[in-house]
Amino acid sequence: MSQKIKQDNKKHNIYKVLTALAIIVAIVLIAVYETNLKKETKDCKSDNMAKVEENLTPAKLDLMSMQNGREIRLTKFMATKKKFIFDYQFKLDDERLKELLNKQLAAGSNYQSIRFSLFADSDKSNDLVGGGISFSTFRIEGDTFYGTVNFTYYSKKLPDDTNLTLQISQLSWEDWDERRTAEAEANVSEAGSSFTVPTALQYDGEWRFDITYQPLRQTGKPQITQVNNIEDIKADSDALQTTVAFTIPVKAEAMPDLEIYKDGVKIKTPSFTTKPEGDKTQFKLSFDMSVLDKTSVYKIQVNIVDEIGQQATEIGTFDMQNKVS
Repeated sequence: MSQKIKQDNKKHNIYKVLTALAIIVAIVLIAVYETNLKKETKDCKSDNMAKVEENLTPAKLDLMSMQNGREIRLTKFMATKKKFIFDYQFKLDDERLKELLNKQLAAGSNYQSIRFSLFADSDKSNDLVGGGISFSTFRIEGDTFYGTVNFTYYSKKLPDDTNLTLQISQLSWEDWDERRTAEAEANVSEAGSSFTVPTALQYDGEWRFDITYQPLRQTGKPQITQVNNIEDIKADSDALQTTVAFTIPVKAEAMPDLEIYKDGVKIKTPSFTTKPEGDKTQFKLSFDMSVLDKTSVYKIQVNIVDEIGQQATEIGTFDMQNKVS
């Protein structure tokens, strides 16, 4: 009996050690995730807004909307036919929100959850938000919350013959302490790594802003140089982005991937599409290269990655730069 108890205790101690190790691994994974998220957030910050403001008439606004005792101001709206960016702000007088935002910033994230709609005066029933990618961030300065939204259409284009109405309907936030707990539990669970985090705070309303729409019409074709093993390159730039398509002599089954560098510094790779063409693969993507930026050099590099997406082998590159007129 004594021997059996010793064996059971030994098994129990081993179990505790393994459990502790699993928790440590989960904490390390969370730390790595948050570090990468912080780096990715920094990489996502674009100076296109500054480039536009330097070269165009001021895009600043000061439109106010009040809902449920909360005033939100729209301070900037800029758009091309395929993309729009807007800035908004409100007074940070909610202690619970301050607490949540400080936790999020400490974790290295400045992502902001927001729901919004965009309507043309000519058709108030048709929401123009849809069929694209939205990216939203925030920052805090003093007692003011500043938010920025960047929306890029896949193919749909904004009308150019009507004014617009922007409506913000919801802002929401998570508690990052609860997020860490959920991540840790998911990582040590045998059920898998998916998890959900409840909304900790939410602002609802219909903050509406009537905008005199003046699309940015500057366009151009960037200069393509240093081409290596890339074919059929076609690129067009506007004030907020560049769209580029090209073909590589590699089958899509080889899982080609992209990297983008700005003046030698790697930036966040945007979403892209691929299309098989026999023994070749066509790429198409849009990224934050403004026609107003005449100094920066962008390099697009195509790699082949292994089955787990770890090892990359370069197979082709080319450089892009807007011409100085």
